[in-house]
Amino acid sequence: MRTSAALILTCLVLGSRNEASPASDEPSLKTVLSRAAAYAVDYHQRFTVLVAEEHYVQRVGPERTAGAPDRRGLDRERLLKSDYIIVPDYAGTNSWLGVRDVLEVDGEPVTTDHERLRALLEDTSQPVASRLRALSDLQAKYNLGGLYRTINVPTLPLVFLLPDRQPRFRFKHTGTTKSRDTPVWVVSYEERDRPTIIKTPEGHDVTSSGSFWIDPVTGAVLRTELRAGQVADRPLTTIILVGYAYNSRFEMLLPEDMNELYLTGLSRIEAHATYSNYRRWEAEARIK
Repeated sequence: MRTSAALILTCLVLGSRNEASPASDEPSLKTVLSRAAAYAVDYHQRFTVLVAEEHYVQRVGPERTAGAPDRRGLDRERLLKSDYIIVPDYAGTNSWLGVRDVLEVDGEPVTTDHERLRALLEDTSQPVASRLRALSDLQAKYNLGGLYRTINVPTLPLVFLLPDRQPRFRFKHTGTTKSRDTPVWVVSYEERDRPTIIKTPEGHDVTSSGSFWIDPVTGAVLRTELRAGQVADRPLTTIILVGYAYNSRFEMLLPEDMNELYLTGLSRIEAHATYSNYRRWEAEARIK
């Protein structure tokens, strides 16, 4: 599990090492963001309710500081095997919902009623807010670390690139590199408008920042980084990195892996997820 934090640090260094040096034939940042906006719009239009096989490893331990004794013996680790359902527009236009239907915990089958998840997704008689909370509570019992977290949906940062959302952010071309042999721009972003897109369960603003790895020619997004800002009276640091890979069945880039890091002031939570075997969910037409 230590590889997740290492990967986060590697990607951050990779994105900042090569400072942008515009060439005469390079597009402007405005042009690249326009192409990324068109890509995000098309992505939202083409994305249907998909299910992926997810392998999700979590590790939690005390937050370590320089000079502190090594307390690795207190660390805990958990492996979940799930059907991970990604639902677009569940709580409004251009929103995303990710739900785990946990099948195994540390290799042991889960014998809970999987129909409850389906019923919550399809029951339009209940308000969306109450269903979201019920779905989150349904899977929260499998999370290590006691941190209530719902923003770890791999497609979430793509919302920030939509035409009506881009003005809320400040963007900067911070470097160039390669991702899967594709030359990409590293474009950083920082949310400046209030109210913020992400909020706490209590409704408090949470600012977003991070980076996109964007193909400057097509606007395609090959990697995202999301840093969720701290909340008042809550020492929390959040970093979520997602990598995309081309899926020939759906003819689009789909999340391939996600790395998470949460520092709460007392504990350190790391998680690494991989996604494969994408398919459509048969009940997709009835989810609203």
